Amino acid sequence: MFNLETLWQATDLPEKTTREIPRVMNRLLGGTFLYQDQDSDKDDYYLVYRHRQLFTTLCAASGFNLVHDDYHRIFQVVSDYGYCRKRYKLDESLMIVVLRKLYEEQSEHLSLAKDPVVTVGEVREEFRTITGKERDLGIGQYDAIMRRLRRLGLVDAVDERSIEVRDSEARLRLRGSVKMILPVQTAEEMEAWIRRYRVENGEQDVVDDEELDDEE
Repeated sequence: MFNLETLWQATDLPEKTTREIPRVMNRLLGGTFLYQDQDSDKDDYYLVYRHRQLFTTLCAASGFNLVHDDYHRIFQVVSDYGYCRKRYKLDESLMIVVLRKLYEEQSEHLSLAKDPVVTVGEVREEFRTITGKERDLGIGQYDAIMRRLRRLGLVDAVDERSIEVRDSEARLRLRGSVKMILPVQTAEEMEAWIRRYRVENGEQDVVDDEELDDEE
């Protein structure tokens, strides 16, 4: 039987660290990602990094896998079960695919481990290209989707504190986490995912990330 007290004794961790671990575990499970290059995440990221085996054990006991992207220095937790999976509306799922495709295309031109930058106009055009112009979104829909994806950590604003979707020249930073949430290998795979999803689901309104995981 899993015994937390026995685990603490076996690891011989400082008392301060043992106090921090439950908080960081809750943050991981609640937020999905931890970023090394984000000031609010950095200390927690390095705590997980230093004690990765311990956190892997704790995640496994809870039915989660701890994943690390060595290139972008991001931790991610992935559930083995369906209970904790986030549910996305179809347009949100399609937008994740759009961002993933743009990430792949833009990162080909970067020589260092930098996150690609795209404009809102490029995102909207790619959305229309992939999904068909008849599915273009209104400003309010774009704003709601981008707010949710920013909270998840997939995108961030470059020039402003908020993402201004009304400005086609406003720039967005695409985080490496977009590769982790949808780690397909080619643009063709992504477009095939869209075609299959639309045929099988008749463009229903909601999809959960377990269906995204099917494409991993």
